[in-house]
Amino acid sequence: MSMFKTNALLLSTDTLPNYGLDLIFAIAKEAGYDGIDLAMWKGFDAWDETYVQKLAFDYDLPVYAVQTSSKLNQREMDKALDICAATGADTICINPPKITEFKVYDFISDNLATYQKENPDIKFAIINPLDSKLFVLPIPEFRFSNIIDIVKKYNAYVGLDITNLDLDVFEEEMMRKIDDYAPYIAVLYFSDKDKKGKSHLLPWEGALDLVNFLKRLKKSWYSRSVSVKLELKPQELVSREKLIAQLTKVKEFYEKYFQEEKA
Repeated sequence: MSMFKTNALLLSTDTLPNYGLDLIFAIAKEAGYDGIDLAMWKGFDAWDETYVQKLAFDYDLPVYAVQTSSKLNQREMDKALDICAATGADTICINPPKITEFKVYDFISDNLATYQKENPDIKFAIINPLDSKLFVLPIPEFRFSNIIDIVKKYNAYVGLDITNLDLDVFEEEMMRKIDDYAPYIAVLYFSDKDKKGKSHLLPWEGALDLVNFLKRLKKSWYSRSVSVKLELKPQELVSREKLIAQLTKVKEFYEKYFQEEKA
C-alpha cells in the first residue's frame, strides 16, 4: 500500500450515495485521488474492516479517515476503531448530533476523553454542523456548533466543512485567521456554497473564494488531508464517465491553487 501523504486529496464516500464501496474505490483511483474518507454510516459494507482493508490494498488507495454518523454510540465507535486498526487510518470524524439527540451528545461528551486517552495515535475530530459559527448560536440546531468549544472544551480536532460555515464567518473570520485554526483541523472538507445556502457544490459553482482560501491554507502550513465531499446532480451520478471527469476537474482545481502554490 502507498505511504500516507501530506495534504492528501481524499474522496469522501458520501459523495457517491447508493454506490457500492468497491466501485467508489475504483472511481477514486481512476480520478487520481490519494485516498479515502470512509463515511461508514452510508453503507453496511463500510462496517466490514476486513473488506475495507482488502479494497485499500487491492486499489493501493489508503483510508485516511473514518467518518461516523450523527447517531454515534459505543458500537459504532468501536467499529470505527476496528477499521482504523485494520487500515491504518489515523482520524475519526464525528458528525454532530441534532440539539434534541441527548443520548448521542451525552455519549460523546462523557466518553470522548477516554477514547482519546486509550487511542493516542488517533485524532478524534468533530465536524462543524450546518451554518455553524465560531461562537455560540442563540438557538443552535446542532450540538457542537461552536468551533472554539470543540477545540478548547472537548480537546478535539475539527473536521472543518467550510460549506457548513456561515458565509460571513468564512469570509470575515476563517479566511483572515486560517493560520490560527490550521493546527486544529484534522480533515478539511472541500466544496463550494452559493449565496442561497446550497452547499457541497463543485468548487466553481458557488460563492466561496476558494482560490484565495486554498492559497492561504497552503501558506498556513496546513499538513493534513483535504476530503472532497460533494452533492452531485443525478445526471453526473449515473454516468461513470461524467463523474470521473468532474472529480478529475476538482482534483486539478485543488492542485492548481494549493499544491502548486508556493508558500
